[in-house]
Amino acid sequence: MKTIIKNLPFAGVIILNILSEASMHSLDAVKPFVLIINIILILNLLLAMKMKISTYFMFGITGVAVLGGISVFAFPLLGEIYLHNIIVGLYLGLFIVAAFPPLFKMKPFTFEFSEKDYPKAVTEGIQFLKINLILNYIWAFIFALAIVLTKIQYSTDSGIQTIAATVVPILLQVIIGIPLTKKLPKILMQKVKGEQLHFESIKELFQSMPFGLNAKKAQGYDELIQFKLSGKEPTNGYLTIKNQECTYTDGVAENPKTTVISDSELWLKISNNEVSGDAAFMNKEYSVEGDASILLNLSNLFSSAEEQATPQKVQTVNTTFEYKTFEPKRIKKVVIFDGGPRSEKLSKTTFMVNNFCKGLQEAGAEVEYIKLKNKKINPCSGCYQCWTQTPGECIYKDDMTELRKKNREADLVIYSSPLYIFNVTGIMKNFLDRLLPNMKPYMLIKNGQTQHPHRYKEDREQGFVVFSASGFPEVEHNFDGLKSSFRCFSSHMEKTSLMGEFFLPAAEVIVQAVYKKKRDEIAEICETAGKQIVNEGKIDIGLMSALTDTGIPKETFQSQADNFWKSLDGKKSYLKEVPKL
Repeated sequence: MKTIIKNLPFAGVIILNILSEASMHSLDAVKPFVLIINIILILNLLLAMKMKISTYFMFGITGVAVLGGISVFAFPLLGEIYLHNIIVGLYLGLFIVAAFPPLFKMKPFTFEFSEKDYPKAVTEGIQFLKINLILNYIWAFIFALAIVLTKIQYSTDSGIQTIAATVVPILLQVIIGIPLTKKLPKILMQKVKGEQLHFESIKELFQSMPFGLNAKKAQGYDELIQFKLSGKEPTNGYLTIKNQECTYTDGVAENPKTTVISDSELWLKISNNEVSGDAAFMNKEYSVEGDASILLNLSNLFSSAEEQATPQKVQTVNTTFEYKTFEPKRIKKVVIFDGGPRSEKLSKTTFMVNNFCKGLQEAGAEVEYIKLKNKKINPCSGCYQCWTQTPGECIYKDDMTELRKKNREADLVIYSSPLYIFNVTGIMKNFLDRLLPNMKPYMLIKNGQTQHPHRYKEDREQGFVVFSASGFPEVEHNFDGLKSSFRCFSSHMEKTSLMGEFFLPAAEVIVQAVYKKKRDEIAEICETAGKQIVNEGKIDIGLMSALTDTGIPKETFQSQADNFWKSLDGKKSYLKEVPKL
């Protein structure tokens, strides 16, 4: 019944046009039919209002038809013009309902056709409104063009002219309008800026997600994410993101890459940005099995391009510094001095070094790892006896005697120290101070730099590499002190030269499950660099630079880091492996 009521105005106008053509547009011959059709259209309109059936097309076409009918009886001259242009009147009515309602803050007519295909959360969003406004005005243009096409003279033969004037505008709508209406929304979903949608239920959330995927950002993704939600809305279902499309399926997938286990109300609040997903995860309010890294990009995958947060600027290593290179395979013996106070499990600097060592050993180098905190190293007293009374020998007979020898004998030395107040740790500084006996007190000017000569002529030139991790997300202005110290070490000490610097900002991310991919990437970079320095005698600048790229906007990292520390605030379990004061 509703379908008949909605389409009756179209049928009435078409019938009237046929009758008008058949009677050669004779006003007197057509009047009875005009009266009958107008009465039917008015009754249809009243019935529609009673049944609360409201469509722009029905009102617009009925309005033009009734006004045209009134002109036939009240204004014969206008009536004749109307009878000669009934189809023009039809398209004029369509143009009016497309062009004018949005000007009065009313929904575009396209809502009537498009909203039934989308969940409520989507149709109530500003993005959906903007898309429909674009479609609406495209159709307004098509209807305006149809008016023109209806009046073009196609043939002198009246029959052919009538057919052409009727068919051509219809073809315009069928060939261009309808396909455009079907394909354009999907394209516009990726282009038109929207807003945070608000979901009333988990069901509505999952129904909406396939429509919100940003295809550009989803390029290359092949993910299957299982959701196991309990509580108020128990739900088992999974998202498949593949070929830049997203689908949701009820049930349990066979081999999900990631499984999210959560209370349904909590997940709904996270999806509505009412609760921080990062904080909830760190506080173990929900859990993730499998690859948790997809959670980092989940919200970004379902946002328009304009909503994407500004990515962290890639911080490149200063390429003006001339790093030392050796001939391939010259480096055979490597010693690592680790100045960090923490265990291997907790140290991000050690994580980098361990993977660098892996590359060294795979390339055939002999590697010795020394944890300085486990050695007895007295602080330098500045007595200069190692330069004056006992050349090359320190007054302290501690572990540094052996460590200085190991330092001398290595082809490559690795200095590993986390960033502590913008420089090396106290342990590492103490060690570096105690290397003084390996130098002579005299001054040597080389390449414009004043140096101390190396004490042992038999020692050959060696290289060194620096590793350091920091909690701040920037390299610039954070690693400056540490960097300057080691670069001075390189320029002011004979027979030792800097070959590479590996600075890891935002280091806390690599211990979080969601950053597993980043952790793996860092491991691969360091391992590759270890192989390269042995096989090629150098390290590419690109490898050092790649390590400094967190890939995380500063604001995102700040929020995650703050939530991390809040989750640990006051927890004794975190302090178990920290040295007691």
